[in-house]
Amino acid sequence: MLSDKAKAAAAKITSLNEGDLKSLSESIRHEVEHATHVLAERAKEAEIKVREFADNADFDKLGRDARRTVEEHPVPTALVALGVGFALGLLIAGTSRR
Repeated sequence: MLSDKAKAAAAKITSLNEGDLKSLSESIRHEVEHATHVLAERAKEAEIKVREFADNADFDKLGRDARRTVEEHPVPTALVALGVGFALGLLIAGTSRR
């Protein structure tokens, strides 16, 4: 069963003409492109920081710390991993379309 808001949104969508739909489509495309650009820029910045970090890192200590964090906080850790995987998937999908 649809909520009142969902019904109102559906009614509004069905009343849109071709020009409205084209404008909406262009707006969505623009926002997705902008979000992709921002995400790519942030990924580049993160890559630089990770490379700097890796150059100075004590990997044995990091491994112990990571294991302890996962054991102490399994659900948040899994959610972060899921988010990172989703972001990487968007980057990879965006790169393969070009």
